[in-house]
Amino acid sequence: MDPTRRRPGQLARTADRLWFGSAGVVVRTALRSAAGILTPVWCVGCAEQDEVFCELCAEDLHLLTRSPFAAEQQALALPLLMTGETITVLPVSAAGRYEGLLSQAVLAFKDHGAIGLGAALGPGLARALRLAAARAAQGSAPVSTGSHPWLLVSPPSSLRSQLTRGFDPVQLLLGHALARSARPPQHGQLRLVPTSGLLRQTRAAALRSLNPTQGRQKTRGARARRRRTVGTLELTPRGREMLPGADVLLVDDVLTSGSTLAELYRVLGAAGARIHGAAVFAAAPGPGAESEFPLVRASPEA
Repeated sequence: MDPTRRRPGQLARTADRLWFGSAGVVVRTALRSAAGILTPVWCVGCAEQDEVFCELCAEDLHLLTRSPFAAEQQALALPLLMTGETITVLPVSAAGRYEGLLSQAVLAFKDHGAIGLGAALGPGLARALRLAAARAAQGSAPVSTGSHPWLLVSPPSSLRSQLTRGFDPVQLLLGHALARSARPPQHGQLRLVPTSGLLRQTRAAALRSLNPTQGRQKTRGARARRRRTVGTLELTPRGREMLPGADVLLVDDVLTSGSTLAELYRVLGAAGARIHGAAVFAAAPGPGAESEFPLVRASPEA
């Protein structure tokens, strides 16, 4: 064997010493500096340089989502439920209000490539899920035990979203919410289980989402959203198998008019599922509503 030739293991160890040693530290620091010059990064909350989400903004986000609340009253398109002789609105629990820092963080996460923000947003959604489960347990509907878990069902991404984003924001956010670091939401013996692949866009809705002249959902009013959303979802074969008789909590990132949750409710209810409520990360304030959650910084500004 040629003594000048080294085995792969020896080469790997040598590379490790070079990369993780003092020389490697210098190289990595230089690379990070060069990357910052070529593609500068600013905090989505306060525009501090070299941070996608600075520590102060992360603390503010926690403050703004630490007390989830009932958010269904101002979402006019949510479905009405008949309980005995009482008519109620589908209960929706939100971690915070979709304004200011929360809206900036959600938009950066969904539309501007800041996927790492999911770890900061996830705990808020986890708190909303815990409140949704607690509200369902207080209602008149019987709560299943751990042997019969509840399914967490979110709206499927549109074809346009799949092509432009390349990931499902709600599923990714839900994954962070259910991570151990976010305290997976449970209520008593109730277990919440995430699902995917139960629903899909209809062919017509998928093609319509690719039409640039149709505009995006957030640019429409409540009535227009409802008209455009009805009939856009259908069951997959997996959904037809799993949903009859299932207990379900709906999950979405943002509640505006409630039209998306209403369409989920329509399709899942027709399949025989029992829908006990919904959880969202943020709820948009209704028209003319004033902020009930003014921003209070976690520490004094410099």
